[in-house]
Amino acid sequence: MNVAYDDLPVIDLALPDWWRVPAEVTQPMHAAHAPAAYVPGFDTVTFLRYDDCLAGLTDPNLIAMGSRYFEMQGWTEGAFVDWIRLNVVMMNPPGHTRLRKLVNRAFTPRAVGEMLTVSQHVASDLCDQVDTDNGIVEFVHDWARIMPLRVVCRMIGIPFVDVDQMADWAAGLTEASGVAGPEARERGDAAMRSFNDYVSSMIAERKATPHNDLLTGLINAEEAGDRLSQPELVAMVVQLIFAGHETTQNLLGNGLYRLLDNPDQLAMLRADRSMIPNAVEEMLRYDPPILFTSRIAVDATEIAGVPIAADQLVMLNLTAANHDPAHFADPSRFDVSRPDLRHLSFGHGVHFCLGANLARLEAEVAFNTLFDRYETIEWADDERSDWTSYTPLRGRQQMRLRMR
Repeated sequence: MNVAYDDLPVIDLALPDWWRVPAEVTQPMHAAHAPAAYVPGFDTVTFLRYDDCLAGLTDPNLIAMGSRYFEMQGWTEGAFVDWIRLNVVMMNPPGHTRLRKLVNRAFTPRAVGEMLTVSQHVASDLCDQVDTDNGIVEFVHDWARIMPLRVVCRMIGIPFVDVDQMADWAAGLTEASGVAGPEARERGDAAMRSFNDYVSSMIAERKATPHNDLLTGLINAEEAGDRLSQPELVAMVVQLIFAGHETTQNLLGNGLYRLLDNPDQLAMLRADRSMIPNAVEEMLRYDPPILFTSRIAVDATEIAGVPIAADQLVMLNLTAANHDPAHFADPSRFDVSRPDLRHLSFGHGVHFCLGANLARLEAEVAFNTLFDRYETIEWADDERSDWTSYTPLRGRQQMRLRMR
């Protein structure tokens, strides 16, 4: 351990507790006014306070990590790591700026707005299926996962018959995205190889026969004569499928879980639907769909009195930031009427989430549809699954519910 970190509390990513109850783990650290915690598996620090994380997200000396997080685990090659290296989320200017400009040519506010009707139809169809199944649903995978996946696949232009296959491959990427062992790495590589073949075939089809969809828009997107290359197109489409449903699945599942756990908040929301947009922001604050993000320090620096070496990977703990009592009053309380909800769950600065507005739209449609269709949403039995572990993507393992 760096001797400068001797006095810091510890967050051990090899243990399940932080993955399961991250806000509970960091609560005493906030109470002790600790600016950061030591992360032994990576011999680095994770910053805890809202102001420090916000500053870190916009600090030009802290750049996106590329594939460094995985390389530090000894994973240096393969289809998954190759995708990470081309992923716009993991890139820095000027490469990141170039890709964002090109994708913004296709991923327009109008294109997102056109998904409102699609989202409403998908949500209604899923409720029809719940009714067919006598009001019983495993909400995480059979509702919250499927809704945003069908929407983003429709937006890209992926045929409906292939949507389930996209979900299976995306699950492989999810397994590989955290602290991945050999089996998870193999599943991640296998999923990415399948994605590469499938998306490459779609690109060839769209070049021959353009459609009115996002993929055609990405192929045709041009900025000062520049276009996305074939590998960049594949990486971008896979990122849109992966991020376009995984985080929204967690937003819907985590949000409904918190409402069931806080029936007074559920009643308040049912009584006043105009509160749903604010409730979605509180869901995002309380359980960020992504627990943390990582950066690389270009030059040696000091953050909140904590020394950082040049080329050191540092972590910005979005969950701890969103539960910082210096920024959010009574942060452990889930409150759908909470004012001034400037959380960090979608990031900030140049890497602000491209699909944030689509996720918000889908969440608002989802909860409005569920409340329209069902007077009662409750647990179907006494079984309660746990939170997922060893992945930065925070979500419930499953939620077996009864709706009527």
